Amino acid sequence: MAHTDVRSHWLIPATPPWDRILPTCVGLLSYPYVMAVGLIGFVLLGIWQTICRPRALFELLAKSGFWAIALLLLISSSQATFTGEAYLQLAHFLPFFWFWAFLTVYLQETANPWSQIYRWSLVLVLASVPLNLFGIVEYIFKFTPTAALLPYFPLIDWLYLGDLHVPRAFSLFDYPNTLASYLIMILGLNLGLIFLSDRTSTWKLPAGWCRLLIQGNILLTLGCLFCSGSRNGLLAAIALLGLSLLRMRANHWGRLLGIAGISLVVVTTLSFGVAGRSLSWAWFTDDPRVKVWQLALAMIRDRPLWGQGLGNYKLLYNGEIPGYSYIAHAHNFWLTMASEAGILVTVLFTLIVGVICYRGYRALQTLRHRPTEQALLLGYGLCFIGITLFSLFDITYFEARVNALAWLSLSVIAAAPEISRQIQRSPSES
Repeated sequence: MAHTDVRSHWLIPATPPWDRILPTCVGLLSYPYVMAVGLIGFVLLGIWQTICRPRALFELLAKSGFWAIALLLLISSSQATFTGEAYLQLAHFLPFFWFWAFLTVYLQETANPWSQIYRWSLVLVLASVPLNLFGIVEYIFKFTPTAALLPYFPLIDWLYLGDLHVPRAFSLFDYPNTLASYLIMILGLNLGLIFLSDRTSTWKLPAGWCRLLIQGNILLTLGCLFCSGSRNGLLAAIALLGLSLLRMRANHWGRLLGIAGISLVVVTTLSFGVAGRSLSWAWFTDDPRVKVWQLALAMIRDRPLWGQGLGNYKLLYNGEIPGYSYIAHAHNFWLTMASEAGILVTVLFTLIVGVICYRGYRALQTLRHRPTEQALLLGYGLCFIGITLFSLFDITYFEARVNALAWLSLSVIAAAPEISRQIQRSPSES
């Protein structure tokens, strides 16, 4: 029996005419700068998907296990030491479960998901160029007598959230490490675009200055990462570049950029330290994270099942670590989740995301004869690997721009098995 594409019956109501323009061109270009405006397109797309596909969304949330996570988080919050804070912190999780679900369903059912995935990646990378440039210029300014002029530049006065007295780049984020976590994900997407083969007839890097901008943005991103002073970000960047070199063997320019990127990070770090801090073993032996982790383990032992409550770590911290009057979290995603939401939530959450990533990896292997699609999926995979590595030593999901990008990358990974099967069923379609 010939295969019938089940999407054909549903395609028109599930795909509004603005779905390719508003979320991408209008949304993602402004997303790093004016987040509320940037998310309007995606919110409208989510409302449309929820109206037209409520059953598909609820089934996906149920089958994936995120319904169970949401229920457990609600129970944990009701048992929290400070329940009000715990309920407030649900905003960092529950809306993003919905965000992930409607994007996954959309990609599985839209007419040409790979072109959408390509546009998202391309626009996000291009939108990061001004962020990187400003971060580098900001860092340079902070070592000159004119640093106080930074907030008075046009369009910067109402966007700048940094501290002029801290010799690290904030760019347009509230903290250098938050900037670093965002740039790590952008680096992954940027590397995926570099992998695009010029021999394919579907999607490739734009010609001319735009191509040079995308290729050069890898070095800009690494430079801004260095200026942010995030050791964690630099280590994650080296890991991503190292993984990428395995794939860059067939791409001369990509291989050179990867080698140049690693060299840039290593040489500048060894020569100048990171953001004015010289490199020494004290970074590792005297890092306060060790004591922060020990405090988290004590909280886990105290309430292993339901945890202390989301966001309660900072409220229960009483200055146990000398020199630190305030610590917001356990500086490790899994320790933070286990201490605040309980071991059950942490294990289940890890298993669910792990299964999604494993299936995405299997889909990546099936695309080895489709280098363009494989490169795009690999970019989103590197994006998610980057934020996962970063989460070993710090967490920044409190910043919605970082959180949304992480969930967007996970939605592409989750949709990959279905949309890769569509290619296998219809090899003539791109």
